[in-house]
Amino acid sequence: MAFTSESPLSHEFYFNKKHPIKTFYHFFDREQKNLFLAALFFIIKHSPVWAMPVVTANIINALSDAVTNPALRDGATHRIIINLIIITILAVQNIPNQSLFIYFLAKAVRQIEGSLRLSLVRKLQQLSLAFHDRTHSGAIQSKILRDVESIRNLIMVGLNNLLPAVVTFIFAFTMTLIKEPWISLLFLLSIPLAVMLIKVFRERMKSTNAVLRQDMERMNEQLAEMIEMLPVTKAHGLENTELGRLEKQFSIIQVNGLKLDVISALFGAINWVGFQLLQILCLAVTIPFVLQGRIGIGEVVLFQGLYGSVLNAVSSILNIYPDLERGLEAINSIGDVLTDEEIEENEGKEIVERVQGDIEFKQVYFSYPATKDHAIEDFSLSIKSGQSVAFVGPSGSGKSTLMQLILGLRRPQQGRILLDGKDLSTLDMRTFRSFVSVVPQSVILFSGSIRENITYGLRGFTEAQVIEPARMANALEFIQKLPQGFDTPIGEYGGKLSGGQRQRIAIARALIRNPSILILDEATSALDVESERQIQIAIEQSMVGRTTLIVAHRLSTIRNADTIVVLDRGSISEIGSYRELILQNGAFNRLVSLQEMGIARD
Repeated sequence: MAFTSESPLSHEFYFNKKHPIKTFYHFFDREQKNLFLAALFFIIKHSPVWAMPVVTANIINALSDAVTNPALRDGATHRIIINLIIITILAVQNIPNQSLFIYFLAKAVRQIEGSLRLSLVRKLQQLSLAFHDRTHSGAIQSKILRDVESIRNLIMVGLNNLLPAVVTFIFAFTMTLIKEPWISLLFLLSIPLAVMLIKVFRERMKSTNAVLRQDMERMNEQLAEMIEMLPVTKAHGLENTELGRLEKQFSIIQVNGLKLDVISALFGAINWVGFQLLQILCLAVTIPFVLQGRIGIGEVVLFQGLYGSVLNAVSSILNIYPDLERGLEAINSIGDVLTDEEIEENEGKEIVERVQGDIEFKQVYFSYPATKDHAIEDFSLSIKSGQSVAFVGPSGSGKSTLMQLILGLRRPQQGRILLDGKDLSTLDMRTFRSFVSVVPQSVILFSGSIRENITYGLRGFTEAQVIEPARMANALEFIQKLPQGFDTPIGEYGGKLSGGQRQRIAIARALIRNPSILILDEATSALDVESERQIQIAIEQSMVGRTTLIVAHRLSTIRNADTIVVLDRGSISEIGSYRELILQNGAFNRLVSLQEMGIARD
């Protein structure tokens, strides 16, 4: 599965859930240049680590020669000075080359991190509402933030430890093989020990990491719910109930996290002890070689240093294994999103360049997953361009589902929906939606200014084009009274505005687009009577020449609708004008009577 974009963070990601290691490898496809430069500067900057055992051995041998044979003292002194100069130069060069190594490594890793997050966000925009219905927003946030961070840590830790380990092993093994082949065989014993440790701990770490990741996703879900429910929680004095619910989840994470920490600690301890024993074995093996005169005292130090480097290299690889398992689990986690095939397909479909506004439902059926009953059942309706059609009915009657079907956010299981005579399933819905404006019941605003919220997604607008829809939405008066007018920040979710003010901003956002189809989903529900009356006049003016679909709870607001459709369990129970339906002793008449009784009681 590949994803492309024209963004600077564009990256094609290969995902293989059965073999996440392959996925990890393919992350670096487009960063080969930066990684090559990082590896080059690493080899240069890390050279003192490899040179130190050789320099130490040379100095010890020179001192030994000078002590045993005074005639060799001048030559030995010269050798010692040369070796000290070499190791000093190698040590000092570490400063610039370490900086260059980290620069190119971080550049590659940050590019991958940004590309992963961008790919996740892009895919989330493509995925259908059915995916979002079954996936909690807290879990999605965990994938974008925590899982991508785990992958970034894996790459950084892996390259900071794996690259030194591999190069060090090759260098040390080659040096030993050249000087004393028999001792080099001892180096190879570290490999089966490492493999054995990984096999023993792999499944336990893998399963524990998977459980902990799922626990973290559930915690994020509950935290998101807690924040959303905070007004209700405080209003009903349920703070302790929420605390108890989250405390339980925190305890689960604590237990499973502790279990993973203990497994990782045991893994590290066995790793350390095993390699210390191998280090002692290496020292014991070199003693007979010294006694036989095959190697000098300096070579004992050299082999101990080289073998210590090899063991440290293998130990480093093993120490990053817990991070590797966490990273691979995170790769599988984001792969759940990036490889999900439940997306809205628009490629190759007809581009919508103009919308007249004719809409026709032909025997449409729709049901939600895991439900037996149809949300929309055998629904047929013809809406002519320029008509205003209101949909009323009790909660769960299918009003909002119909709006989602018209927008193509959901697809009917049976039947067809036609736009200007063309089946919606054959059209590029992204281009169609540019001709539609929606005012939802639950107003969605983002942190920013009033101007940015009204003009969301638009470019090249004039000041007059911003002022006019604000005036029509009865928002201009309160906006002009604010300290910065249209440039006033509204806070997170528009928290600095009242409910009615937020609703009017949403209406202005819809009107500025001059849509061919206008969908009003309880658009006046948060307004006082006076504001509602003024906005109703503005809405009626804006409906001229465009198809308008109204989901209404306040039945008084749809008196002038051309057609009113009364829904019951996804089907049409009554249809007609306000005057026609009020004269019938049917469902609409009863709804109006009940509402008038409620108003009278108020």
